[in-house]
Amino acid sequence: MKSLETTQPGMFQHLMKGGFVVRRTEAHFNCVPTDQALEQTINREAKSAGGVIGFTLRKGALLRWLLTRHITGEYAEMYKAMCLTKHQAREHEELGQARMTRDLNDVRTAEEYILNHCQDPFNLDEVPEKLVNIVTGQMASAAVEASLSSLPSKGNAAYEDFINGRLVEGEVKSFWDAVPRKITLTFADMKKHLTDNNGKRIVMDTEVLFRRLLAVSKHRDVDFKMVLSYELAAVPPSLFHDDGALRKTNKADLATKLESVCEELIAPPPVTTDAKTAYIIDGMGLVQALNEDHFKTFNDLAEIVLKRLIRILRNPLMDTDNVSLVFDRYNTSSIKSAERQRRGATATETLPTHQIIGTRTVPNFRQFLKGSGNKSDLLRFVSEYVMTNAGDRLPNGKSVVVAGGCHDGQEVKRVSSGGVENLHELYSTQEEADTRMVLHAISLSSTFQRIIVRTDDTDVLVILLYYMNRGMLGPEVFMHAGHSGRYITRERYIPIHTIALALEDKFCQCLPSAHALTGCDSTSSIFGIGKKTVYTSIRKQIESGDTIVGVGDIRSPEWMEAAKSLVLGLYGSKAKKCKTLNDLRYLLATTTDKSATQLPPTEDAFNQHALRARYQAMIWCCSHIPKPELDDPVGCGWFRDSSGLHQTLFTQESAPAEVRDITHLYCRDGECTDSSNCTCLLAGLWCIDICECSSSCQNAMPSPAGLEDQDAT
Repeated sequence: MKSLETTQPGMFQHLMKGGFVVRRTEAHFNCVPTDQALEQTINREAKSAGGVIGFTLRKGALLRWLLTRHITGEYAEMYKAMCLTKHQAREHEELGQARMTRDLNDVRTAEEYILNHCQDPFNLDEVPEKLVNIVTGQMASAAVEASLSSLPSKGNAAYEDFINGRLVEGEVKSFWDAVPRKITLTFADMKKHLTDNNGKRIVMDTEVLFRRLLAVSKHRDVDFKMVLSYELAAVPPSLFHDDGALRKTNKADLATKLESVCEELIAPPPVTTDAKTAYIIDGMGLVQALNEDHFKTFNDLAEIVLKRLIRILRNPLMDTDNVSLVFDRYNTSSIKSAERQRRGATATETLPTHQIIGTRTVPNFRQFLKGSGNKSDLLRFVSEYVMTNAGDRLPNGKSVVVAGGCHDGQEVKRVSSGGVENLHELYSTQEEADTRMVLHAISLSSTFQRIIVRTDDTDVLVILLYYMNRGMLGPEVFMHAGHSGRYITRERYIPIHTIALALEDKFCQCLPSAHALTGCDSTSSIFGIGKKTVYTSIRKQIESGDTIVGVGDIRSPEWMEAAKSLVLGLYGSKAKKCKTLNDLRYLLATTTDKSATQLPPTEDAFNQHALRARYQAMIWCCSHIPKPELDDPVGCGWFRDSSGLHQTLFTQESAPAEVRDITHLYCRDGECTDSSNCTCLLAGLWCIDICECSSSCQNAMPSPAGLEDQDAT
């Protein structure tokens, strides 16, 4: 073949023009290799009906047939062409209508799953600060992110090493030598350890651990239902990831369902001549939405914030007399600590990393905002800048209120052309801007007929609906959500008053508790149960007169039972047969092939989860109180240590003693007479078949007859 150009120039030119493939029709993308073309034509006719199959067993006749088979095959093709009543040019199967319809349906299915169950990877307006698993929402640790981010460079280095070591002249390795495995950390390496009775740390896949514990329970001859009343894992898998991080759901799905009961508004309706409008802004949301390309120094950043406030006040379509800029407070011991760490902050970033001076260049903005200490200092700087520079630039009769950004986080100040004054009636100990914005909305409703709250947080939507239903807000309340891009505008105005009228009173009262029970910033979601399912299920349960309406009264002693009833209803028709979550776990484990994560949490784990949800709902439902008296979160689903608040996963052991240690520690003693060597004997358990002790084991489980003799004795 190397000398083909000189020995057979004609054939060489033929191959260079594509003569090594065969094109049988005029359709596109249908060239096939020559051997495949032979199989589809001559050989096909020879091996099909009328060919050599069943023709003869005489060798001479078969040889004569082989000499003419290409001619007979050609005649067969021509006869088939003559018999066709209509000639159609064959198209590639990928271009057929049926195939294109199937492909389109597959694309729609994949898109629907990603948008409904995953974090939208195509949303460039909300790009995560860290590497995130779009299916589970789990944030990668620093080590995992560094490992996965370096894969392209590691791959290129491995490629160069392979080429230089095996294919170039003077190679030092054989081409067939095995390529050494590269150690790469993935999300699977972020697992929480399980501690056995001897203090050893065991890291094991939750599903493997769950199945192994179930198998051991059969050998141990223990009550299977009792075994399933334990989580059988280091963490409750339906509520937490293997590394102990909260499971998350797409909260925006709930907002989508709530908005579906009314028409979408891209702008609020025109105001009447005597109507007044107040505008409330989530300050941290405004700062985080800034484009770092538009400012260089901290003064530039604060000036952009001030200009946006003034632009709102000067907008004739808004007709706004008051703008409230409300900031979060970043307490060192917060129930949102886990969520902040999930978003990229670490437990050690409570102190500022940079001193903020107006003329100083802003460092890496997104990295800077990961630390709660940096955010606290930045919000104070922005608040001081607004209070110092806004007065002379505000129109007459217009004012800006700043809350949460002063050195004393309780302070609230109003800035106008007449100066700066304190609003003592709005001084608040509330930590979250979510509740503080609602506090301001309730206060402003006595003066303004229209309230607009600028935020994208579904939590605020839930709280506003709760208070609108209670009649504590003005006649018109809108939530201004979405973002404006360079080419596409996704902003909308959600009419809270319209949605509240369209929904049942009981639903609105149950909404805060139901939202907290099924996943918010401080609580985990339940695996496999999205917010759309929650919305539909709760409305059905309320219509049927179920006991879940009790979750609307947070201080009621029946709240916990109502919460369990609500969660049981989320698992469908099978849950109707069950009175407890443990009953449902047993039913699903014995009648279905559901994995550990798909089973509901145990009663013990759910009680801790429900305590956290109740505590969070209590905070939301006290939004109208500037200084609410709340219990310490310790004992309400959290515990505190030197590093801060952490979730209490469960109060009982992760597995019963009969099966807990045997999942990892197999007995290896010879005769099992010394408890220091036999872990089963130490735990007071019989050795079982999977132990590695000898046949002379003195701790083996006796036969049924032997057990009867012991009972008789």
